[in-house]
Amino acid sequence: MSTITVTGYKEANQTLCLGDLKQSLYDEGKVLMDRVLVALHGDEHRSRRFLEMKIFKKDFFNYYEKHVLPPVVQRTLASCVASGSTDLMDFGRRAMLDLTADFAGIDRPVGTEEERDALVHIIHKFGAAATLGQYQGDREAVREEVRATLKVFDEKFFVPSVARRQAALVKFRAGEITEAELPRDILTVLLRNEDNLDLPRDMVLRETAFYYLAGAHTSVHSLTHAMHEMFQWRLIHPEDGRRMQTDPLFVQRCVHESMRLHPSSPIAQRKPLCPMHLPSGDDVSTEDTVVVDLYNANRQVATFGPDAAEFNPHRVLPGNQPPYGLTFGVGVHTCLGRNLAAGDVARSNTDPLTHQYGTVTLLARALLQKNARPDPNHPPSREVAVAREAWAKYPVLID
Repeated sequence: MSTITVTGYKEANQTLCLGDLKQSLYDEGKVLMDRVLVALHGDEHRSRRFLEMKIFKKDFFNYYEKHVLPPVVQRTLASCVASGSTDLMDFGRRAMLDLTADFAGIDRPVGTEEERDALVHIIHKFGAAATLGQYQGDREAVREEVRATLKVFDEKFFVPSVARRQAALVKFRAGEITEAELPRDILTVLLRNEDNLDLPRDMVLRETAFYYLAGAHTSVHSLTHAMHEMFQWRLIHPEDGRRMQTDPLFVQRCVHESMRLHPSSPIAQRKPLCPMHLPSGDDVSTEDTVVVDLYNANRQVATFGPDAAEFNPHRVLPGNQPPYGLTFGVGVHTCLGRNLAAGDVARSNTDPLTHQYGTVTLLARALLQKNARPDPNHPPSREVAVAREAWAKYPVLID
């Protein structure tokens, strides 16, 4: 029983595409992650992914980026301007809250700040389940917190959200409303197909909670890493600091470069379903664990150049090389929300007025335009309880 780690970029890419390696990164966090899409394999994974991909289409990304996110970001920033400061982690959670709740299918019936505070708290607690495999403390205590949070989420938000969608589905089946009038979200898709996919209520609850978490949790960490890298870069490249204020395509290049250096999950983890020979040259059995080291694969000199371990938004790459490397995965477990978070990769003929930038770039631009900068009196702090690169707090000043 061994753990085989794959670090080469080419070998990591090929390994992630192998169909006989089953996802196992989230086994410790089954309290939330059991049988959610990202943890599935084979036919069950293909069936559910096919259905849920109907939500993640180009018009969906454009609609949320152009119409949903901007007013939410401005409202979130406005609440910070009075004090002249915010915390990047908290700002990101609040700014992403409406977006991820909408595509997950979670209604906010009251609309108060107390309700938003409760949803921000839920995102934070759910995040512990997704990273439990790297947690270095008492994992069972964390599971108990996640169970308690899931119960609150169920009673306050999931139950009324299900009731509204089931009522809409009754009208749809009776011909009283069209399909276009149904809510366009994951919860509605699951409720329409719960019999076909063998989805008991607790499974639908966890899948909805997972989507609510995934959209916000990863983007918050990506935003904070990207802002930190840009803060450091503009200290020694003031001309690029000015460019960050005026050139949205350059800001997106900075975000993609940061995503490469700081993947949301530093590793992918798989279990072989049969004895096999890996692209790295290793032979593995069903008793072994295969770890794909995304963090180091994304820093391979052979792929990204001699300064691969450093932040450089001017990095030149071949046209077919994703600037964010393997951060969003490849193969059947490629992140469905990649384009939502990272946008399209800009080309030489890209029109900045119509380009899709991704939510992380839009959040970063909004902060830069408010002259966000590290708070000299309150330095940022790293997360210490989890064996992964993450910020716990990142206070900033804004104008």
